[in-house]
Amino acid sequence: MRIVATFVFVCLFALPASAFTPDDGELAQLLHRNYGALSSWEAEMSFADHPGVTVHLWYARGKWRQEWKAEDKALAVGLNGNVSAKCTVGEFPLSPLFVWMVPNPVETWKSWGVDNATASYGFCDESPCYMFGADPGDTTSPAVFMHNESFAPLLIRYGSGSGLTTVEYGNYRTLGGFGVPQSVTVTTGGRVLWATVKWIAVNRADGQELYAPDAVDGAPCAEPPAPFDMLRDIFRYPAVR
Repeated sequence: MRIVATFVFVCLFALPASAFTPDDGELAQLLHRNYGALSSWEAEMSFADHPGVTVHLWYARGKWRQEWKAEDKALAVGLNGNVSAKCTVGEFPLSPLFVWMVPNPVETWKSWGVDNATASYGFCDESPCYMFGADPGDTTSPAVFMHNESFAPLLIRYGSGSGLTTVEYGNYRTLGGFGVPQSVTVTTGGRVLWATVKWIAVNRADGQELYAPDAVDGAPCAEPPAPFDMLRDIFRYPAVR
């Protein structure tokens, strides 16, 4: 039994001990190789706990457009964590997909408080992954956990106005040569929101007219039903440190 236990222990820790850990420049090159050509995307999010509510998303290098659809439609455009124009009277929520694959990811993650001095290999849902900013037992430090081969983000964790925020991306598929997540889970402020992502296109949402503030009709619109309010109240874009 002691021999078996030793073998299991060695197998569990052989990957973290022997795997190549890239420095900032090497990690940036790996991400650029796999995602550098991804200039824009279009997708739709839906929510199992809130049937009949969807949000159509367009994204291009930090610029974004959202169209929430239920009985009526609500529209907003913006850049990163800022809303440039909206049709609702109150605040407009941000999408957790906007922090998934940002421009210049390594430098951006570091600006969100991810400590590049800490990096290791561990396990995410029993699969090997690369942990940037935290050791395997650390559950609170800002960090980005990535697939150990494609370096696609599996988890992004950061501090926000509503407390520690964790966004998990799963059920990856390949679209246009890029790995894209089909599920998103947001945990923050003691609340959890699950969403499913239907991907429509990659590199076909670069038209600047999509993101122009004057593309938003000046007429006011009704606020969509939940989870519009939940996402608006609990989810915050990472603050730059």
